[in-house]
Amino acid sequence: MQTRWAKKIDVKNCFSEYPRMHMQRDSYTCLNGIWQYEITAKDGQPGSNYQNILVPFPVGSPLSKAPEILHDDEVLWYRKRFSYRRTNERTILHFEAVDQKCVVYLNNVEVGMHSGGYLPFSMDVTRFLQDENILIVAISDRSDKGIYAYGKQHLQPDTIWYKPTAGIWGTVWLEDVCERHIEDIKITPLFDDDSVFIQLFGDFEQAVITVRDNGHDVFKDIVKDKQILLKFDTFKPWTPENPFLYDVYIETADDYIKSYFGMRKFSKGKDRHGHIRFMLNNKPLFLSGLLDQGYNCDGLYTYPSDEAMIYELQTVKEMGFNMLRKHVKIENQRWYYHCDRLGILVMQDMVNGGNDYDMSLVQYKGYLGFKVKDDDYAAFGRDNEKSRTMFEKELLGMINHLYNHPCIFSWVIFNEGWGQFDSLYWVDRVKEIDQTRLIDHASGWFDQKGGDFKSRHVYFGPYMHFKDRHGRIEILSEFGGYAYKEYGHSMGEKVFGYKKFKEKLKLGQAIYNLYDKQIRKAVQKGLGGCIYTQLSDVETEMNGLFTYDREILKVEKRMMNRINRKLIRMVK
Repeated sequence: MQTRWAKKIDVKNCFSEYPRMHMQRDSYTCLNGIWQYEITAKDGQPGSNYQNILVPFPVGSPLSKAPEILHDDEVLWYRKRFSYRRTNERTILHFEAVDQKCVVYLNNVEVGMHSGGYLPFSMDVTRFLQDENILIVAISDRSDKGIYAYGKQHLQPDTIWYKPTAGIWGTVWLEDVCERHIEDIKITPLFDDDSVFIQLFGDFEQAVITVRDNGHDVFKDIVKDKQILLKFDTFKPWTPENPFLYDVYIETADDYIKSYFGMRKFSKGKDRHGHIRFMLNNKPLFLSGLLDQGYNCDGLYTYPSDEAMIYELQTVKEMGFNMLRKHVKIENQRWYYHCDRLGILVMQDMVNGGNDYDMSLVQYKGYLGFKVKDDDYAAFGRDNEKSRTMFEKELLGMINHLYNHPCIFSWVIFNEGWGQFDSLYWVDRVKEIDQTRLIDHASGWFDQKGGDFKSRHVYFGPYMHFKDRHGRIEILSEFGGYAYKEYGHSMGEKVFGYKKFKEKLKLGQAIYNLYDKQIRKAVQKGLGGCIYTQLSDVETEMNGLFTYDREILKVEKRMMNRINRKLIRMVK
């Protein structure tokens, strides 16, 4: 199966858009395109059987042209030959995402390594760079059997668990910088104080910061201690209806970058009827969204193009949804940038890890509402101390990595008990580093009475609304999951879903009734948000509003828009 965007791919200009929109520089050399790859035994050496692969699509995806599944006793080798002439003092090599553990060699010298499959990493390769270069990346991937986060990947995929990927699945690029350059930026909107706090990181003395509103300067000041509080007289708030973004320009003696921010505030509070609601900019807002797995039929973990991401997100907006729950996956930064500029709120999941869950616990007891403390590490697949240590590194890494995106309103720490442990402790840890967002500590079940949401999953039987006793927002963070197979746009014969339909018209009517007879009434009683499962089909899971190839929308766009407008208007 292939998407319409796959047919437009230019292998010499593949996913070439600038990848890091919060720190834009003029220097950018994209290394995506045709590489070579080879899979060997753990103690083997590459060189005898290199074949072509299209980066940034991972091994296992049709677009990569590398169909293999990487096994635990194998190593995946990448090779790229390229010419390069440096234009500044230092050259940084960036990887947007590599699954799962890698060692990087440039011209036969080891220049760095990285563990974890979802976060970007970089290394200074100035000393090793030549006019003609050979870049080699050696990768191992244990998928769902190791200590790292793996999301929905499974070596034995079935129903809600999907085909595993391996290798490079994000943009690889080079940038030239001066010796004393800006290394990072952190932007915190302070809505109630009419100000924004900007922190800079790097080895430089001072910087000039300019903030612009549609090309007009609204601030210009010198930063001497690498941080500054900029105060507005009046400002334009960021909302889904008007997602206004301020441009930020930062100039040092030797460096120059462009960034952006949106002025918004996320909190919880009471509406005029006394119900606890999600608050955007101190005003109650009903959250109506979709569960978004982020899988693609041809690129798996990687969208076929930037255009494909934009089309999908624009369609979500046209259906009237105001949020997405990015489910146990971290996207590339351009996806979040598009949510920022289009005005789509994002509930961001931490990618699940752990292994050998007690399925009678996480599936049956969880769904049936058993109250279980999450300190039984073995039952939740976290008896390996290295796995728990890696969780901390990846969780805090995700929050720091995505901190600047105005669209993200909540962090979801655990989902349905998958690798869950000590969730109340993690609520406190997350709050230490990010006080601007809300927290869903346990989506679905195994609620430990913490965080900002009482987060429920209901697929079978009607949703019954109950007021939370702990002053949290009630959110139906998964529901629906109605399945319909669109022949010619589906994979295989098996159909998984929580209720199956053979006629598209009946599917649409059932979704309408679900919202009209259950969700609408629950909103009147205080329901703060709902997230329908799901945005698109994935493999045999055919409960998406889109088909897996994003070619067909199974429901009428206007119907979904009317439903969402009614729900959102109910909360004021």
